[in-house]
Amino acid sequence: MAKKRYVTLQIIPDDSTETWTFRMRYVFFEFLFYAGIIALLALAIGSVRITQINAKLLTANHLADENKELVERQKKMQLLEHELTLIAEREKAIRRLLQAFASEDTVSHAETGRASVIPDLAKYLAKVRGLEKQIRVKNATGMRDHVPDIWPVAGIVSRGYVRSTQPDLDHEALDIVAAENALVSASAKGIVTATGLDEDLGRYVKVDHDFDIETVYGHLSESLVQVGDHLDKGSPLGLVGNTGNSLGPHLHYEIIFKGQPVDPMKYLR
Repeated sequence: MAKKRYVTLQIIPDDSTETWTFRMRYVFFEFLFYAGIIALLALAIGSVRITQINAKLLTANHLADENKELVERQKKMQLLEHELTLIAEREKAIRRLLQAFASEDTVSHAETGRASVIPDLAKYLAKVRGLEKQIRVKNATGMRDHVPDIWPVAGIVSRGYVRSTQPDLDHEALDIVAAENALVSASAKGIVTATGLDEDLGRYVKVDHDFDIETVYGHLSESLVQVGDHLDKGSPLGLVGNTGNSLGPHLHYEIIFKGQPVDPMKYLR
């Protein structure tokens, strides 16, 4: 019969007090030793996995930032294509006008037997001015659609736009009290550039109207649009709510021109 083996551990304190003695079977000691090694290996593998997960999260955040930048670039490219299209249309219109003018003012001289162009300057200038006027009217009509001059919601202004020498008293928007879940509309034609939740604004929507004009709609109970949506003047974009830093259902309405908030009352009609 095999003799059982034991392992004895002694702990001797520095102050020479009573020593602690532990006696255990060798098999149990061997089990604890290998279990400790396995636990250390598991801890090391877990640390490696956590590091890998953190690296993937950083990569995902970086890709999200790049995607946002690409969306902004695409928006700018679309605006540039729109401008190039307008320029091409104007060029075609002027070319047609010049061709029509040249064909009308080409006369034949029987005595010399050759053709010449006799420019009627007054007539030419009148046609050019007429064309320019048509273009200006067309462009002015298009630009008016991008001006935020209609009320985003029917209600009562409880707090107006205030700029003072004390920043704490500034209020760079209108607070419009309205019924909860009342429909909020875009005050001008534009593209949705941001939606989300903010600690102060609550649920909000931001719209770019070109010409360095933007509008912000805050404290919404619900957003009805997504980033990239094209809106016409009067298009629904959300519902009046009480989210964020708010004491009751109302709309935070802000107009930004060239990066600076301006008084919305100067635009609204």
